[in-house]
Amino acid sequence: MQQIILLPEYIKQLLHCLDTRGYSGYLVGGCVRDALLGITPEDYDIAAPVPPEVLLGCFPGYKVLQTGVRYGTITVIADGHPVEITSFRREGPYTDGRHPDEVAYTDNLAEDLARRDFTVNAMAYRPDTGLFDPFGGQKDLQRKVLSCVGDAEKRFSEDALRILRAMRFCSTLGFSADAALMQAADMCASLLQKTSAERIFVELVKFICGKYAGSVMHQFAKPLCTVIPELAPAVDFDQKNPHHIYTVYGHIAATVDACPQSKVLRLTMLLHDIAKPYVMTEDENGIRHFRGHQERSAGMARKILTRLACDRKTIEKVCRLILYHDIRPAADRVSVHRYLLQVGYEDALLLVHVRRADLSAQAPAYHFQFSLIDQTEEIIRSLQKEGAPVCVQDLAVNGRDLISLGVPPGPQIGEMLTCLLQSVADGTVENARQALLQKAKQLAGEIIHKEK
Repeated sequence: MQQIILLPEYIKQLLHCLDTRGYSGYLVGGCVRDALLGITPEDYDIAAPVPPEVLLGCFPGYKVLQTGVRYGTITVIADGHPVEITSFRREGPYTDGRHPDEVAYTDNLAEDLARRDFTVNAMAYRPDTGLFDPFGGQKDLQRKVLSCVGDAEKRFSEDALRILRAMRFCSTLGFSADAALMQAADMCASLLQKTSAERIFVELVKFICGKYAGSVMHQFAKPLCTVIPELAPAVDFDQKNPHHIYTVYGHIAATVDACPQSKVLRLTMLLHDIAKPYVMTEDENGIRHFRGHQERSAGMARKILTRLACDRKTIEKVCRLILYHDIRPAADRVSVHRYLLQVGYEDALLLVHVRRADLSAQAPAYHFQFSLIDQTEEIIRSLQKEGAPVCVQDLAVNGRDLISLGVPPGPQIGEMLTCLLQSVADGTVENARQALLQKAKQLAGEIIHKEK
């Protein structure tokens, strides 16, 4: 594996600032890992055998922020990039499950790396001396194995969020967790209950958006069900239905992998069938049914995402997609247009992804429906290109036009606009001003006749 890491000029300059003062700075952590994997690092972290009060004076001409100086970390703004620079340190116990109670500074790089979470994050690099890898991180990168530095249970006891970080690295990098890490993750999973919802949700989103999230869900079922306990009944739940070949949890995991790696879509698939074990009924033939699971799943998703401090916009979008995920309009223009009146263009196109992912994790005998989904998407895009109306605001007439026809202001205006929109969707009237006004006159006449 290549050990020459190309560094941006601003990082070289920061290392030079330390070198000129007699201190050897090292690139550490994720930037070294990513560079060795051929991934351009999103950011760079530097560690140096310098106490923080001395670090503050090592970068003249740069803006220096005392972001974590209590724990030996400062942030230097270099060429517009925030770069964290940390003193080599040893750490005491983590009583609060997140921060060490005390920090002792050291000039020993190996001691500093020994406090880190995973071997692949416990490597250091300098351009002149190359890679420093005391815990076999490079070998683990080559094997695609994630293992903890030292005792895995101790690492997770220090900060249980590291369990979700392990899930994230396996999900995004395609790594497998070693046996010691998995055993410790299961043993320490309950500690996640003491971790803040905000921290959990950030890592959960990174994990669920990884390329291999679905397969990692199986390996880390216990920690995931600790974070989302409502998922636990799904793990071994046999659907006993001809449409399905997986347990509910297996189906969910497969759909997660099958949809695009976006926050909204992945959260939708994670929660779209979560209510199935709660609404199941079984008929006289032993076939299980899940009527109303869409509405119940949407309601459960709202509670779960709110508990996890998800932003309101994401909650609304995810719950809406879950609510409509099982609606399958016929693949003809009128049916699809009527469907669009319910969901709109944006959500309809997202639901195409949801339906494809859902179908991909069902019995192969039903995969012929992929062609129907393709046809539906084609019609949606055609209607969108035409500018076909999907809400009353898209109509070529408005409430003032109806009032000018003699329709009294009030609820009847909205009702009539809705009728006009439905008529356009049904193909019985064109979305053109004169055609709509003519139709409105007819509707107004009918209303007057009824009132008489």
